Amino acid sequence: MIKHIQKLFGGIEMTWKRLLIFSAAAGVIPGILLSIPFLEDTSFTDNGASYEWWIFFAIIIITNCKKPLEAACKTFVFFLISQPLIYLVQVPFCWLHWGIFAYYPPWFLQTLLTFPGAFLGWFVTKRKWYSLLILAPMLILLAMTGMIYLHNTLCMPPRHLLTVIFCVVVMYILVLGIFSDKKLIITGCILNTALLGIFFFTQVFGQPYMSSNIYGEEIDPDISYTVVSSDEDTVRVFFDTTCEPNGWRADLYQRGTAQITMTGDDGSIIVYDATLGNNSDIDFILREQSPAS
Repeated sequence: MIKHIQKLFGGIEMTWKRLLIFSAAAGVIPGILLSIPFLEDTSFTDNGASYEWWIFFAIIIITNCKKPLEAACKTFVFFLISQPLIYLVQVPFCWLHWGIFAYYPPWFLQTLLTFPGAFLGWFVTKRKWYSLLILAPMLILLAMTGMIYLHNTLCMPPRHLLTVIFCVVVMYILVLGIFSDKKLIITGCILNTALLGIFFFTQVFGQPYMSSNIYGEEIDPDISYTVVSSDEDTVRVFFDTTCEPNGWRADLYQRGTAQITMTGDDGSIIVYDATLGNNSDIDFILREQSPAS
């Protein structure tokens, strides 16, 4: 079993023809999945928002190249083709149409970074102690991503469960597939376990489940408000100048309903029922409004 895993990371002849086919498939298949409405916000569309699959693909390419420059060039081309294809496939099905490419610039910047990243990453093929250090940032990112999705899974099981499993499995596959020295394998497995534990019990797990702006027309942007939540374990409200149109943002930590009471400096009172539903829907319903006293 381990021999088959190790073949994945160094036993494939990564020709340019195979790379181009791989790039096209990696772009078209996720693009199709992201275009299917009922798959939205599930493990089948997570690769459009997070990095777990792209880390896995990049390391497969890198470890099957013979030189660092080859790894850099082929990884760069892989992302240069696959990322735009994801958006291109979605154009006919997305309400934004060509406007969906507005989401591409951050991915293009990351595509540029794959060149130096893959050049350095190629040295994991040396399978030395420093190879584990080079691999460590990818393991950290996988552990963080997996635990974030685990939080979502625990809130609304079994949503994103496959992504959680994938992140954890890939972390150990990378260690078992790249290294042959037992000491490095043991060290890598201990590191993986420690990272998963750290990110499970720290702020990543405790981050808000969802955030949303409050779009109440009743809120006067020229008035200062004091805001109180009836249950801060469910909803907390913050003022953020980047939020439109009035600057108020609600962070929802768990399913349920809490009252948000906004008291203006003119004495006016606005009360909303803020609800995070079972299907990740967020509602702000006006419960009470009292004019200035």
